Amino acid sequence: MDSRELVERLRRLGLTGYQAKCYVSLVRLGPSDPRKVAADASIPYPSAYEALKALVREGWAEEVTKKPAAYRAKRPSSVKEAVESRIGGTFESLERMYSSKPAEETELVYTVRGRERVLAKIYEMVGAAKESLILVSPAMGLEDAELLESVRRAVSRGVGVRVVGDEEAAGMAPPGAEVRTGSLVAVDLLVDSKAALISLPDYSACGWIDSPAVASHFRQFLELLWNTSTPV
Repeated sequence: MDSRELVERLRRLGLTGYQAKCYVSLVRLGPSDPRKVAADASIPYPSAYEALKALVREGWAEEVTKKPAAYRAKRPSSVKEAVESRIGGTFESLERMYSSKPAEETELVYTVRGRERVLAKIYEMVGAAKESLILVSPAMGLEDAELLESVRRAVSRGVGVRVVGDEEAAGMAPPGAEVRTGSLVAVDLLVDSKAALISLPDYSACGWIDSPAVASHFRQFLELLWNTSTPV
């Protein structure tokens, strides 16, 4: 597997493009300063410096010296365990939501596959928002211009829009939206506390449900994520 594919796969786990490139470079180079990493990753030095600091915060790397600054990648196997634990915790929360639903209520979770179909469903949900919208997405998920335009139109309609993204995604949200940054592994969408959707960051597949009962549980999960995220 070449470096380009490694970077793309790491982006699907929630890293920004620069963070993924820096991690791959650190793995390849060993302990290195930001300038060396920037040169190896073919990205600007300031971007490499910020990406390395973010990798430390997210547990993908560690700072070995401060002056001069040098960083070391955490062993990939330990990062894998941490990511799997985080994803596992997310789905455990979802499982609790699913299991807490009264047995007499029949709710269907619909699965959509294929980027175009997933995005079409997201456009539809955002376009139908009347009161509130919570969107959780890494930068990779906000690279779609039509999605950003849909969110902008929701803001202009007076919908209360909150966006949680990674550091790169924070600058992509439209004016008028409340923005915070956090650690993300998927794209989450909640509209008017009635309809909810969870998608892979590349929009290759998603699950959605139109149920106030289930959406209210999902809202609790997103509110916790919002409250533990960093205001921009």
